Amino acid sequence: MDQSYSSIKPNQEILTYEPTADEKKTKIGKYTIRRLFEGELDEQDNAAINKFLEEAGPFQNPIWTRPQILRFLQANNFKKDQTIQTMQQYEEWVKTLPISFDQQVEQFLKAGIIYIQGRDHSYRPIIVLNAYKVNFNEMSLEQYLKGLTYFLQVVVNDMMVPGRVENWVILIDLDYKGMIGLQINALKQVMSYLQNNYRSRLYRMFIFNTTMMLNVTWNMAKLFLEEITQQKIIFVKGDVKQLFQSVNQEQIEQRFGGTQTNRVEFWPPSIVSANFRKNA
Repeated sequence: MDQSYSSIKPNQEILTYEPTADEKKTKIGKYTIRRLFEGELDEQDNAAINKFLEEAGPFQNPIWTRPQILRFLQANNFKKDQTIQTMQQYEEWVKTLPISFDQQVEQFLKAGIIYIQGRDHSYRPIIVLNAYKVNFNEMSLEQYLKGLTYFLQVVVNDMMVPGRVENWVILIDLDYKGMIGLQINALKQVMSYLQNNYRSRLYRMFIFNTTMMLNVTWNMAKLFLEEITQQKIIFVKGDVKQLFQSVNQEQIEQRFGGTQTNRVEFWPPSIVSANFRKNA
């Protein structure tokens, strides 16, 4: 990365924030999941890491710290072979980094496909993804992934605070486009890329402006999803109260029910309000 974006960097309030025990590790149904990996791990975490290392052998690459191994273990439901495979894929992907800021990246970032909106009550970055703008006829998959990688490296390097802020919130706008109006295969590739290379980063995903057909499809699909995944994905159907349980309205654009003016410029990144905590 060859640029730094001071306007979105954590202020002293964020740098000294003490996450609650539930923000570090929480129970969802029968699962206990860790949200913050850096810092002191507990006995259960260390036991899982030790068991994996005994069975899978040591990993020489210095990127595999104990917290990073745990991040991949959890993302793969602690399945050894699956974890090894995704770690190997991740090692190959890391070799392509860092991404330099060039004309292709700038074009992608200024298109408003994805941009930074603000932070939630726990200072997690809020990202907007305008899914209806994803169009491989206008930009190639290679350009999308290049721009997306640069964008998310900015989020990780300039907005995260290890041990305090390690997750993000994503707002997805479908603009009432149905299965025909959206480039589903393109979106699948983008979402798969996110899932594969940014393990255990998603805190919540709020999906806006969906069609009735997509709502029905989701209600059927979620019956086959684990409770952890169901809890992370929320279809917003008019009532935005669930979003504002964890986000101040000043952090959200008016089109999503907040008080922030709708954005027309998307890059360089900026945070309009420093009022991150609960609404008065």
